[in-house]
Amino acid sequence: MELGSWEPGYWALAISVAVLLAVIAAAFKFGNWQGEVNSDRKRFDKLVEEIRKDIKEIRKDIKEIFGRLPLSSTTSESPVRLTTLGERISENIGAKSWAVKHAKDIIDETKGMHPLEVQELPFKIAREFEPEESLLKKMRDSAFQEGINLEGVRNVLAVELRDCLLNRNNLTKSSFDN
Repeated sequence: MELGSWEPGYWALAISVAVLLAVIAAAFKFGNWQGEVNSDRKRFDKLVEEIRKDIKEIRKDIKEIFGRLPLSSTTSESPVRLTTLGERISENIGAKSWAVKHAKDIIDETKGMHPLEVQELPFKIAREFEPEESLLKKMRDSAFQEGINLEGVRNVLAVELRDCLLNRNNLTKSSFDN
C-alpha cells in the first residue's frame, strides 16, 4: 500500500496515534518539569529555613555582644545626662554633696562661660582629681557592683558638678541649645 493510497480511516487513525503520542510526551515532560519545580521548591524551603536559623543565631550573638558591653552611667544626648545607673551611682557615692563642695571652689572660674564650657570643665576636673581614700573606696565599690569602669563613676561626678555649676550660674540645660 502506498502512502497516498491510504483510506481516510487510516489517516484519522495515524493522526490520532500521533496526537496521542504528543499528549503522552507532553504529559511526561510536564511531570518532569513539575518534579523539578517541586524539587526546587523543597530546596528553596530548606534554604529559607537555614537562613531563619542563621538569623536566630546572629540575633542571639548580637544580644550576647550587647550584654557584654559595659553599661553607661551617662547618656550621649546633649546635654549629657545621668542614666538610671548613673543616678544610682550618684546616690551610692554621695556625688551631689561632692559637687556642692567642689562647686564653691570653682564657681568664679565659670562666670560668663558658655554652658558647653561649663560642662567641659567638670569633666576635666573629674578625670584629673585624686579623690580622698573614703570617696575612692566608694567609687571603686560602686564601679565593681554596677559592672562599669572607674571612668563611668567619674562621669557621674562630672555631671553632678556641671549641674551644680549651671544652677549657681542661673543657666539651664536648655541653654546648650542657644
